[in-house]
Amino acid sequence: MLERVQVADVAQTYELGHEVAAAANDGDLERWLALWIDDAIQMPPGAPRRVGKAEIRSAMQARFDHFDISGAIIQPEEVRILGDRAYSHGSYEFEMASKVAAETKRYWGKFLAILEKQADGSWKIALDCHNYDSPTTLH
Repeated sequence: MLERVQVADVAQTYELGHEVAAAANDGDLERWLALWIDDAIQMPPGAPRRVGKAEIRSAMQARFDHFDISGAIIQPEEVRILGDRAYSHGSYEFEMASKVAAETKRYWGKFLAILEKQADGSWKIALDCHNYDSPTTLH
């Protein structure tokens, strides 16, 4: 029975990654933020860590307001379920097009995330640390 539960949990964590990418591709900041716990930590490249949804929202609002994100893909390479916590690492990619200038940049890199199982059985992001393999950086 435990094995079946873990298989279902792993599948849900993969779905979480797909939902994060879909919300970014749709430009839906609220849907994207709903996938994080309230006191989540985001550790982006070249910028200070952001603690809590309010700080994450504040930092990400401009990105969602000024850029169209497309082609976002999150590809976990490993997921380990550890009770009501899990970690996942893998790769990601996306394109960002300025809404005011004719400029599109492609980004790709790797991530390490700690996920937390919610009372309803769903999983949300508790901590996300990522960096770019692409030559350009973004804050």
